[in-house]
Parts: sequence; C-alpha cells; structure tokens
Amino acid sequence: MASLRSICIIPVFVILNLLFTSALYEDQVGKFDWKRTFVGKVKYSNISFKRLVVATEENVLACLTVKNGHILWRQLFENPKYQQIEALYVDDEIVTVSGAGNSWFVRSWDLNSGTLLSEWLLYSERTSHNKFIISKDTLIHAAPVPGSHLEVTKYSLHNGEVQGKATKVPAAWITNVANCLVTKHYFACISSNDNLGQLYYIDLASENKEISTRSIKSLIGEGPGTVQVVDFGGEIPALLLVRSNKGTVLYFDDEGKVMVKPFNLMSNAVGVLSDDKRLIFQLEATENTEKLIRVKVKDFIQGDDEYSVDLEYPLGLGAPVILASQCRAQACDLLLTTTDDALLLVRLPEGKVLWTREEALSNIVATEFFELPVSELDASIENEFKTSSNSILSLLVHRLSTQVKQVSSLVFGGQLLANSGLVRDEFGLHKIIVVATKVGKLFAIDTLTGSIAWSYRLPNVRPFDASGMFLFVQRTARYAPLPAQCLLLAQDAVTGKGVLFEFDPITGFSSRGIRKLDYKIAQAMLLPYEVDENIKAVAVLSTDYEVFIYPDSAKAAAYQHVNRLFMYVVDSTKGSLKGYNLHHSSKDALKVTQIWNMNASPAKLVAVKAKHPNERVHSQGRVLPDRSVYYKYVNPNLLAVATISEDPIHKHVLSIYLIDGVTGFILYSTSHKRAKAPVHLVHSENWLVYSYFSERFRRTEVVSVELYEGILQSNSSVFSSHAISTLPHVLTQSYILPAHPLNMAVTLTERGITNKFLLIALSGGVVIEIPWLLLQPRFEDIQCGPEESCIPYMPEIPLPAEAVINYNQTLGRVRGIDIAPARLESTCHVLVHGLDLFYTRVAPSKTFDLLKEDFDHLMIVLVLTGLVVASYITKHLASKKALKQLWK
Repeated sequence: MASLRSICIIPVFVILNLLFTSALYEDQVGKFDWKRTFVGKVKYSNISFKRLVVATEENVLACLTVKNGHILWRQLFENPKYQQIEALYVDDEIVTVSGAGNSWFVRSWDLNSGTLLSEWLLYSERTSHNKFIISKDTLIHAAPVPGSHLEVTKYSLHNGEVQGKATKVPAAWITNVANCLVTKHYFACISSNDNLGQLYYIDLASENKEISTRSIKSLIGEGPGTVQVVDFGGEIPALLLVRSNKGTVLYFDDEGKVMVKPFNLMSNAVGVLSDDKRLIFQLEATENTEKLIRVKVKDFIQGDDEYSVDLEYPLGLGAPVILASQCRAQACDLLLTTTDDALLLVRLPEGKVLWTREEALSNIVATEFFELPVSELDASIENEFKTSSNSILSLLVHRLSTQVKQVSSLVFGGQLLANSGLVRDEFGLHKIIVVATKVGKLFAIDTLTGSIAWSYRLPNVRPFDASGMFLFVQRTARYAPLPAQCLLLAQDAVTGKGVLFEFDPITGFSSRGIRKLDYKIAQAMLLPYEVDENIKAVAVLSTDYEVFIYPDSAKAAAYQHVNRLFMYVVDSTKGSLKGYNLHHSSKDALKVTQIWNMNASPAKLVAVKAKHPNERVHSQGRVLPDRSVYYKYVNPNLLAVATISEDPIHKHVLSIYLIDGVTGFILYSTSHKRAKAPVHLVHSENWLVYSYFSERFRRTEVVSVELYEGILQSNSSVFSSHAISTLPHVLTQSYILPAHPLNMAVTLTERGITNKFLLIALSGGVVIEIPWLLLQPRFEDIQCGPEESCIPYMPEIPLPAEAVINYNQTLGRVRGIDIAPARLESTCHVLVHGLDLFYTRVAPSKTFDLLKEDFDHLMIVLVLTGLVVASYITKHLASKKALKQLWK
C-alpha cells in the first residue's frame, strides 16, 4: 500500500512543479512590448486545403492559416531590391524560383514546416525577361528575345539536370515582352496593341514547338481602344484579351487550339476549378453603401450566371483583385489583395470577410509619436476656473456644473476617448503612433496593445525618392479643447506634384481632406514658433524655389522671422547639398536665396543626418577627473554628410563632413580608404557615430567623433552660427562591430538627463543597445579607469545577449528605428519597423524615477501604520506621565 501511495505521489508532484514553474522574467514578456509580423504585398499565392502559401514582393515565402490568416512559418530570401520570386508551385512540396539577371535559385520547401529541402542554381545567358513554368517534375525556362527568338530549356526539378537540348524558336513577332504571358504550359504573345495585331502561342510542354497564330480581329472583332493580354487563371489554360475594360476569354483545348468564349468579362475575372467544374469569378462595384463590392460567379462553359454575392467589404480599403481561390462543395474561399496592399479572405456564398491583413505596414516611410489628450474628467478640472465673468454667482454656477460633469463622467464614463481608452496617463507611457506607408495609407497604432486605432487611405500617393514623406506635428493634444493637428506632405503618383493632408492624429478626422498642390516639393520644414491657436506653421519649398506657408493665416508671422529662417536641399542624384535663406523676402512673397553649395560630384551622397529637433542637452560640459570642465560644442544647425567616391587605387573612399547648415562652413572632415556602404549615421548633442564596411579588413567598423569648445565657453546663453571664432576640438575613436548593422538610432528623453544609448539593428534580426560611454572617445593625456568613472578602451564592441531589447523575437529586414521621449525622464519609446513592427520601452539609466515592481507596498504600509500607532501610544503615555508628575 505504501509503494502504491508513493507511485501516485510522484506524478502529482511533477504536475504541480510544471504548473508553478516559470522562466526568469517571464512576467515581463509582452507587458511593455509587442510585435506584429507581416509578409509584404502578395505576388503569387496558392490555397492548399487549410493552408495559404504566398510569395511576396518583399522576397518572402510564407504559409498562412486559412482560418484566421496567422503566419504558420515564414522564410526570408535575398534582398528584394536585387532579387525577386518569379515562380511559385505548390503540390506535395513548395517550389520557388527566385533571382535576377542570369542567375536563379530553384528551391523546394516542406509544406508543413517551411524547411528547405533542396536548392540548385539555374544559370542563363539571358539577363532579363525570363519566364518559368513548373510541372510535376520539370522546370521549363522560357527566355524571349524581342525581335529575334524564344529560348526554351527543360530542367529536372530535383537536381537541375538539363533534359534534352535547349530549343530556339524563331519569334520575330515578339516586339514587347509586356504583351507576353505564360498560362499553364502555353506561351502567348500579341504582336501589337491594336486591331491589326496577331495572337501567337506555343505549347512549351510538347516536343514539337509549333507556332500557332490567330488575328485579334478574328478573335474579338473590331473596336476602339488598345488591346491588352491578361492572365486568366492558374489551373485553366486560358487568357483574356481586354479592350476598354472588357475581356474576352480565349481557351486552349486539349488539341492546343484557341477557343473563344462568346461572353464579355471584366478585366479582373479569374477562372477557378470547383470539383471538376470550371467557374469564373469577377468583381464589380455596387451602389450599396454598406456592401461596396459584388462577386459574380459564371459558368465557364456556357457563361450562365451561377449566383452573385455582395461582400461585407471593409471601408477604407483600396480596389480589390482576386489572387487565388479554392472551392469545396458549395463553399468557396477567395483571396483578395487591394491597391493599398491589404490581404483579405472572403467566404462564399456568405460573402463574409474572414480576416484582413494590413500588409502596407511592412513598408513604413514616416513615423510620429503623439501624446494623447487628457480625460474628460481631468479636462473639466483644468477648465473649472476658466471663465470670463468675475461675478460670484457665475463662478458658483460654473463650479457646480463642472462638478456635475465630473460626477457623471466618473459614474457613466467619458464618450469617445474613454470608450476607446485613448486618454493620457500620468507618466506619458500611453501614446499614439501615426505612421505613413509607401502606398499612401495612414495608420494610428496604440502603444499599449499594438492595435490599429484608425486608418486612412490616400489614393494615388507615393513617397519622395530620398526623404519618404514629410509628417509634421503642428499642434499637440495638450491644448485642450483644441484638437491635435498633423500635416502630411507626399507626392502625387501621376503628376509628381505635391499632396497635402491635414488631420487629427488622435481620431483620424480631416476637415479639409486631401489637397493637391500645383507645384513639386523640394523641401519642407516645421517652423519653431507658434501662431494663432497654438499652431506651428510649415514652410514648403517648391522645385521652382518658391516658398509656401501652411496654414495661410501664419504668413504674417512668417514675415516677422524671415531673418532667422534657413533651409537646405539634398539632391542625391546630382550629389549636391545647397543652403538657402529668406533674407531677401518682400512683403508680397517669400523668396529664397542660395548662400552656400556643396558639390560632391562625382562622389555619391549616401547619407545626410541632422539632430533631432526636440533633443535637449542637459549638461553643457564634460567633467574631467581633475574636476575641471571641458565644454561641449553644441551646434543645433550641424549636419553630418557622408559621401563615397570611386578611386582607381583605393577602390572606394568614404568621406565624412560636419557642415553648419546656416553658413555652409565645414567644421570637420575625414576620409576612410577602401570603405564602402552601407553607411549609417547617428548625430546627437556634440557627437557623431557612423559605421561603414572596411574592404581592407572585411569587417564593419564604427567611428565616434566628439566636438568640444575647450576649457572656455564662447557663449553660454545664445548660440550663433555666424559667431564661430575657432574650430572645435575634435576627438575620435574607432571600434570593430562584430556584426552587420541595418540601422542605428540613439535614445531620446524628456530633459536629456538620462545616459545616451545607441540602438543598433543587426542583420540577425536583433536590436541591441550599446552605452554611449562605451564608444565615447578617450583623452590621450588623461587616465581612464574605475577611479575616473571611465571605461577602458576595447577595440571590439561587446554584444551581450542581455543587451538585446527584443529578446527572442527576431525582426525581419529592419528599415528604421524611431525614438520618442516619455514624460518619465528615465524612459523612452522605441518603434522598430521594417518587415515587422516591434514596440518597446527602454530605460538606459534604469527606472530611477519609479518604484521597482517588486517594491513591498504591504511592508511599508505596516511600518507606517505601526509608527502612527506607536506615536499615539507614546503621546498618551507621555501625557499620563506628565499628569502623574504634576500630582507629586
């Protein structure tokens, strides 16, 4: 009996240990941070039962669940700027063809886990216009040469061996590769985009590569408009000839002949196989304001209407396109992508959208952090005594009404902001992040949960080539009851002219909507002073060197400050950097005058970095071990510029310049031989940190530069770029970074008291924080050690695992790190964006202004209670003792 009891106790003990065992710091995971994973704009897709396999323009292969769209696994290929996925085939395994030029990687992947099974390299003599067809065991490579011939080569899908000989088919009719496509195993082209053109097609799977031809006039008749050839579906060998947005289906039968379907379709129609039945799906717009999109289903054989369904299409999304479909019995799943890169799965015949993925967030070009407004209760308290009347009765009525509102808000809660939770907290840790994406869609993201508060789509908008988009904070939420205001400047995708959009960053509401400007934008800046209603004006410089002020009511105030307004324009294509002032403006118009010019040509401008406009410098000097002060050279107008030039001896030469943005004076310059991109700059206070790749030692090197005025400060109250008497004293130090950096940033706090930390995103998917004190240049004639509070020089920067702020959450292709201060001096907000989104809060000097989370509140309450009770007891005993002494 005892042995049986011991046998039963052991499993119970093990289960209890599993239930109550937790990892170290497990309670911190996901408490102050969150991550959102994306795949990018979908290029190819395939629905395989419960799995959705997608290949995207970000050169990513991923598998999603059909149920909710979550990512089961994801594989990142090479840099999408240089290589792209050009073919996707899904069967028992996944086969992809990716590459560029004349070299292509053919890879096979496990469908369940995404594990790489095989890989081989396909090399071609042709460097462009390659098309691939994947069957069960064969890869067909078709390389059209415009005006000449078509090269067809077959490879074994498993080992890459060439099957037979390469075939060259004479094809002088290939005039434009954009008019050619591959459907199933047919290669088809139209010779011209008019009624006189011919349709040519070849069966690439057959041994006999016969060219068949039909005139466009005999297929779709005559009519106005250009003719285009559009792919119709994956499993059905057919194509669409589209004229005036109306398409005619051309179907290849078993004998390889073209059959014309006698019905017209939309250009977005696709063919679907459903239980050996062929259907046609096409999307149409409806007049129903609640259901904007209609799916019409037709029979492929006769063209009869099967049924039509109005979709519960979400508002704010772009025009949809059908990517893939899957039908089982009577139910069909349609995968849609939109012009704003969203991904949707629609279930038919219910017409419900099962899930939506906002893949536009995988390509962010502008970011701003916004402080939330106070709650209605706090706002009523702040405005309690704000009344124009001085009578006692009006003050009493105002106070009573305010208190009634406070009670009602306390009992029933607020309206919009209280319901959504978008209210300011005490320490400024709850904020809204407004991001602008490459496709022109705005998002507001809650920092607490990572959820999307609102989104707004700007149609036909694209970023500027070099600077992305301009996103300015004209008014924050602290000026209640005035709403916050933000301004976005972008470029029209059609005309290239400017687009202006003013909106409330908290709610996304815009009173004026999208405004199209009649000029192209060269530069824009936020003016440092406020005008009416606490608005900061924005000055926009056109390519014709005209200055425009927004809002219009701020023009009068701008004329008062023209002597202190300076702008610079970067032209990376010409390798020039120009500075302008507004001194010669008249009363009628603002005019810019060029005052300096830096022409780096033939070198290329690879990076330009200015200081953060909201950065504060707390300490004006550096205290040396002998108690003397070495004053910093803090120039708010300083620009850091990096150029790379070709050299016949040293291959590449990297040059770094520190230029005063007002006068154009070069304060410091240096060069590095055999150094090339990528180059990253971090500019803060009186120091600069930059990284580059050294071709000589084949490693990444980091250089820190620090500027000082010396033991005497020229002016402790006002800085002027025109009053530079001597060049600053420069200290430099070089380090080795044992990793490949993708982006760099520096922490930013409210008052600048907290120590500075560098945040470096590495190619391994981690973001690591490095103290600035570790990189700070050392004085040659001053000892460095623990007594001097100085870290000895180490040539290689240590990268401890404890310094990774995203712990085990790998981030893909980091493109930017954005920092914003919190109201707590010790804390700052960090948003890392790229293929993924990651948000967290960092405290470089620890949370010195907060109690620790494990602070024993119960013990301090007991101690205080004991002290209070003891004080009353001792008071009673003392009075009793005094009374006894009086009776003696």
